[in-house]
Amino acid sequence: MLVLRIIGCVLVVCSCSGIGIYFSTTLKDRLCQLREIQKILLLLRGDIRYANTPLSEALYTISVRHEGELKAFLRWVSEELEKMEGQTISQIWKKGIDTKLKGSALSKKDLEAFLGFGKNLGYLDKDMQLSTIDLYVETIAAEVEEASRTIKEKSYLYNSLGVMVGIFLTIILI
Repeated sequence: MLVLRIIGCVLVVCSCSGIGIYFSTTLKDRLCQLREIQKILLLLRGDIRYANTPLSEALYTISVRHEGELKAFLRWVSEELEKMEGQTISQIWKKGIDTKLKGSALSKKDLEAFLGFGKNLGYLDKDMQLSTIDLYVETIAAEVEEASRTIKEKSYLYNSLGVMVGIFLTIILI
């Protein structure tokens, strides 16, 4: 009987620690995805500014050159824009976020900001598109800076909290 209790206690502590590690990893993934969005926006700005590339073509070339979690999103939006089925860029962008980025590590706030960016993209002239991209690049840069500043502390907190909750539950169960 004692062996079963010890095994149960070890499993409770390990599972709670795993949950803490999961949340810590989610923070790190969010930071990576924010940096990925930042890189994509800089590439998009360059394609629009210097190559005068249409939006659908620019998104497609970025998706071809880019290896990351947002590749499928970019390719899907580009393909939907090429179909020309009467949907606005805003509608396509929203549908892409809802379907392709649903399981991403980005927070709800990040996804809403990315959706807001998509609403302002495409229907403006070249200079306004570039201004919109520049504004969103600054917003993302601030989010990346804040996330990288706090990630170490929050990761440590989540990991420690997972272990502590596991120990607490073990004490309660004994």
